Amino acid sequence: MSRLACVDVPALPLQILLRRHPAWREGPAAVLTEDRVHARIRWANRRAIRLGVRPGMPQVAATARCPELRVGHVRPEEIEREISRLSERLHRWSPQVESASTLGPALSGFAAAGSFWLRASGLSTLFGPLSDWTEALRRDLAEDGFHSSIAVGFTRFGAFAAARARFGRQIFERPAEEKRAAGLAPLIRFGLPERTLRDLEKLGIRRLRDLLELPGRELGVRFGDEARRLHRLASGEIEAMASRVFTPDPPVERTIRFDSAETDGERLVFHAKRLLDGILEELGGRGQAVIGLDFELHRENGARSTGSVLPALPSEDGVRLLSLLRLRLRSAFSQQEPDAGISAFVLRARSGAPAIEPPDLFAGAWQEGSSGARRDPKQAAEALAGIRAEFGENALVRIEIREAHLPRSRYRLRPVSPRRAVSAARRTGRDGDRLSADPPGAIIRRIYEQPLVLPHRGGGEPDGWLLRGIEHGPVQSFAGPYRISGGWWRRLSGRPIHRDYFFVRLKRGEVCWVFYDRERRSWRLEGRVE
Repeated sequence: MSRLACVDVPALPLQILLRRHPAWREGPAAVLTEDRVHARIRWANRRAIRLGVRPGMPQVAATARCPELRVGHVRPEEIEREISRLSERLHRWSPQVESASTLGPALSGFAAAGSFWLRASGLSTLFGPLSDWTEALRRDLAEDGFHSSIAVGFTRFGAFAAARARFGRQIFERPAEEKRAAGLAPLIRFGLPERTLRDLEKLGIRRLRDLLELPGRELGVRFGDEARRLHRLASGEIEAMASRVFTPDPPVERTIRFDSAETDGERLVFHAKRLLDGILEELGGRGQAVIGLDFELHRENGARSTGSVLPALPSEDGVRLLSLLRLRLRSAFSQQEPDAGISAFVLRARSGAPAIEPPDLFAGAWQEGSSGARRDPKQAAEALAGIRAEFGENALVRIEIREAHLPRSRYRLRPVSPRRAVSAARRTGRDGDRLSADPPGAIIRRIYEQPLVLPHRGGGEPDGWLLRGIEHGPVQSFAGPYRISGGWWRRLSGRPIHRDYFFVRLKRGEVCWVFYDRERRSWRLEGRVE
C-alpha cells in the first residue's frame, strides 16, 4: 500500500510573524486579520491564550485584556510566497509535494496554509527507514526556523488530522492506527468558527471522533456548512483533494566555451558576470530570485571542477551574488594545475520565490552594541555567506548533541545556514557586543579530533607526571575515575572499550580531560577544560 506523509507547519502566519520579530517569542503575540486598528485576532501563541487572548477577539479588547500583547499583520501574498518557498524546500525530500490549503473550512482563511502532503513511498534507498527520513525532514525545517509536525499514513485527510492531533513525528503501520490517531485531533485545530466550537463544546464534542458520532445530515443545519464539510472529510464521504501540486522549476543554465584556454582568474570572474546577468534577467521575468548557484569548470586536460554558492536569502542582487561567486571561483581556480586552463564554464541557477524582508521597526537590543553602533542582521548573514562561499559549506557548522555511549560520539557537526546562525545569535546574544554569551559559571570542554597519546605515568605519580611537558608543569591532582565500558559486540571484529576518565589539574592551573585505556594499556588526552 502506498504511503504518504503530511507535514504540518502549525499557525504558519504566526510563525512568519515571530520569525520577523524574534524578540516577540518570549511574550504574548498575535496575528491580526488586517492592518488596521479595528482588526480582529486571527492567530495567537500559547502565552497570549493563557492571558485570555482568543482568535476572533477585537484587537482593542485583546490589548485591554493583555497590555503586553504584541500584534502584527501578515499579508496573504506573504503567506503564499512562504508556502512556495517551503514547497521548494520539501522537494529536497520527496519528488511529489502537494498543498493541503483547501482543507480548511471556507471561513478559516489560511487554516491549513502550512500543511503539505509528500509521497513517502520508495524513498528508503535514498534516506533509509521512514523514521530517519521524518527526523531529517523535521530538522531541516527547524534549520529554516519552522516548528513542524509530521505524520506518515495512508490517506490524505487521515495523515492531516493525525499531524494536527499531536505535535512531533508519527509513523503508522496500519490504516486503523491512522484512523485512531486522527480521531484524537481537537476540533479547534481545524479552523471552525468560534461560535461553532462553543456550541459543540456545550454538547461535550471537543475532538474529531466526537464529531463523527453525530448524524452527518443534521450537522449542517444546526452547526453550519463548515462542520458538515469537516464531518464528510473525516468520515470518508468525500476525498481530500490537493489545491496545488508543486513541481520544482528547472535550473537556468548558461555556458561559455573559450576558443583558447582561460588561465586568468579575474577574467573568469568577468565571464561569470556576463552569464549571471543573463540568468538574472530571465529569472526577473518570472518574478523569481536565485537561491543557489552551481558552476562547472572544464579543463583542457579533461578534468572538471565543481562548486556552489548559497546566498543568505533568495537574492536578485547581481553585485552580491557575483562577490560570493568570486570568492568561490578564487578558491577553485587556485587549486588548478598550472598547465590546465579552463576550456568551458557552466553556470546554473536554482530559483525560488524572493525573500520578503519587511522593515524591523521594533528591533531588539541585540542590534545595538556597547559602542552604540547598530548591527544589521542582514549584513551579518551576508558576511557568513561570504565565509561559506570562500571556504566551503562545512566552514559554517553547529554542534548537535545526540545520544551515544562514548563521549566523542555524543555530538556531531552539522552545516547551518547563515540566516539560521544569525537568528540563533540574536536569541542568545543580547548582552553587549558578544554574539553568544556563556551562562555564568559555565565551563567549556574542548575535545581533540583524535585523542593524543600521553607519556607513560610512573607508579609514584600523579606527583611529578609531566602530562603535557615541562612548560605546563607537573600534575597536581586527579578527579575520577569515571569508568566507561562497552563494545562487547565488537569482540570478534575489534577490541571492546574499557576506559577510566579523569579530570587532571596541572601546576599552572590548566585542567585536562584524560583517560586510561585498559585494553591498550595507555594514557590518552581527550581534551581540555576551560
